[in-house]
Amino acid sequence: MAFELLAQTIINGLFIGFLFGLAGMGLTLIFGIMRILNFAHGAIIMLGAYTAFWIFILYSINPLVAILIGTVAGLIFGVVLYMILVNRLVRAPALASLLALFGVSMILENSMLNLWSPNPRSIPVDYPTISYGLVTISGSRVLVSIVAIAASVLLLATLKWTRFGRMIRATVQDSRAATLMGVDVNKVYALGFSIGIALAFLAGGLLALIYPFEPFGGLQYALYSFVVVVLGTLGNPAGCLFAGLIIGLIHSITGSYWTLNMSPAVAYLILVLTFLLRPGGIMAGRE
Repeated sequence: MAFELLAQTIINGLFIGFLFGLAGMGLTLIFGIMRILNFAHGAIIMLGAYTAFWIFILYSINPLVAILIGTVAGLIFGVVLYMILVNRLVRAPALASLLALFGVSMILENSMLNLWSPNPRSIPVDYPTISYGLVTISGSRVLVSIVAIAASVLLLATLKWTRFGRMIRATVQDSRAATLMGVDVNKVYALGFSIGIALAFLAGGLLALIYPFEPFGGLQYALYSFVVVVLGTLGNPAGCLFAGLIIGLIHSITGSYWTLNMSPAVAYLILVLTFLLRPGGIMAGRE
């Protein structure tokens, strides 16, 4: 029984870890390109969950299609938010961007509360479970992991092998030099920010398949995302994926062998230890 519990814990941790890694990628992409820490990340994840949920409920379509449509809506939302607000924060003091995006978070959370009530919701779809002895694997978690892995690999491939990816890497390394080489830095900022928001919408939609969500539920996922990006090195999407698996395993182990309510506290502890022992993150030497 002890071995089966350990195996179940590890499997669940890896599956949720891919989702944490995906959520962290959206946050670290924005920071890496613009040096802006998106304090509205948790609220945007919840908005992505609601978007996928309502598309699924109103149009009765496949939940994966609803999530993909919601991701496209997130991309559009990111462009609008950048044009209205974020482009004014790129060269503003760090405190100005933190306060402005914290305000965006408050607006989004209270708007969702007034529009859709505080009642928890989820996408009501049950996928078959896979059983092997006493170990069971949720079909929903398998599907979420596959989509999260595919999105992560697509992002990493885009950053490494496409012209747009080279433009992003050049902007991250030195925006002035990139401008001199003909890179439209403002366009990179807009598209990079929008892709980061779209990834948060995708993470929210996938989250709605396996967990209940509510307007103010984004705080804990923002916490896990911050821990993932710090542990995996700020601005390093590949590090986020690796750190997401670590945090997912710790989250699952804490829930199985202690109590799930202590999982955020353990995540905070990891954040503090990372700052103390390796401030640059585990991938700092490979940037």
